[in-house]
Amino acid sequence: MKKEKGFIAYSKKLCDYARIECWIITVIYILAKLFLDKDIAEVCLASWGAYGLARSFYYIMARSDHQIQLLQKAKKNGNDKIVEILEDKIESDATETINENLESN
Repeated sequence: MKKEKGFIAYSKKLCDYARIECWIITVIYILAKLFLDKDIAEVCLASWGAYGLARSFYYIMARSDHQIQLLQKAKKNGNDKIVEILEDKIESDATETINENLESN
């Protein structure tokens, strides 16, 4: 499946919008601090924290997508050894995530 030229995935757009929002809030923070003597540092920090969290989820999703795409290409080309390595990696990642979730509960 080929992507259209200029196509940007929704999740990437969302992260870009979040970054823009953070910069706007930062500018408002600076202006509020300079001219109104108001401190809204918590809002500014919370927005950057939420942006960092969104980026980390995006990277996790992108890594999983890339592994699946690579696995599909390897299966299509008949690279059995690569398919075996990727399937083991995907399975071990899933098992590790499940175990971490079980331990935290």
